[in-house]
Amino acid sequence: MTEANFFVMSVDVDSWSSLLRFYSIEHDAAEVNRDVSVDYGISRLLELFNAHELKATFFVPGEVAKEDGQTIKRVAQEGHEIACHGLSHEKNEYLLPSSQQLAALEEATKILQKVTSCKPKGFRAPCLRANAQTIKTLERLEYAYDSSVIPSFVPGYYGYSTTQSKPYYPSLSSIATKGKSKIIELPVSVHPLLRIPLSAAWMRNLGANWVGAGARMNFYLGNPVVFYVHPRDVTPLPAVKGLPWHLRRNAGPKAIEMLNRIIKEVKKHAEILPAADLAARFAGSLNA
Repeated sequence: MTEANFFVMSVDVDSWSSLLRFYSIEHDAAEVNRDVSVDYGISRLLELFNAHELKATFFVPGEVAKEDGQTIKRVAQEGHEIACHGLSHEKNEYLLPSSQQLAALEEATKILQKVTSCKPKGFRAPCLRANAQTIKTLERLEYAYDSSVIPSFVPGYYGYSTTQSKPYYPSLSSIATKGKSKIIELPVSVHPLLRIPLSAAWMRNLGANWVGAGARMNFYLGNPVVFYVHPRDVTPLPAVKGLPWHLRRNAGPKAIEMLNRIIKEVKKHAEILPAADLAARFAGSLNA
């Protein structure tokens, strides 16, 4: 593997209604998704990415692609990677029995391929919740990589008991350990010492400098950085009863400003590339 540093800017394109579902907040999905639209957030992100001439990976649920097909098609036409983020973004969608996982992933794959005219190569489980059966299902459908493992444990949300930060081939019995799967795992990055995720949610609450420091430490250790953001992170959000305050803090223009600072800093130290390209580079070295 080359000694160069790599950074993946990834976007988890789940809808506002899926977040409200996560917190069991009653709502009308069509109404709230009009109020906080995926298209608005994606448009702001595309403006930022185009200004920096970078290509990102957009992990898209099948149902979002079906409802916002023109938006997702525009993302693909601008040269960004479209990867799969499940079918309906139910939080335990990829902890279900194998037959249900297969049915959901087959349907999501078909939708994304129809919208973009290209079969997705990569997958990230909704809410970063997946298991060994997910890897077997991805193999069956001939995916190239997964990016569902995050080496951090946040109770009630996500996490795995692992410190693996570099890409690896997972075991067919445990997604969080090395093995002989044909799927390459691209772990979502965390701060190497504090094990706190490097994502826009944590960026909005801890600041851009904290993310920059975490990225530089990963580069020093030879780890690529896989960072993720949601369209809602760059969208001003309404106050909703039952929704934790930290989900709204600094959402909108302030988040765009922070992302802009992070990208400028990262470009001094690393190559920014889509997840599929990172997987291909590491696959070559892991197979050597």
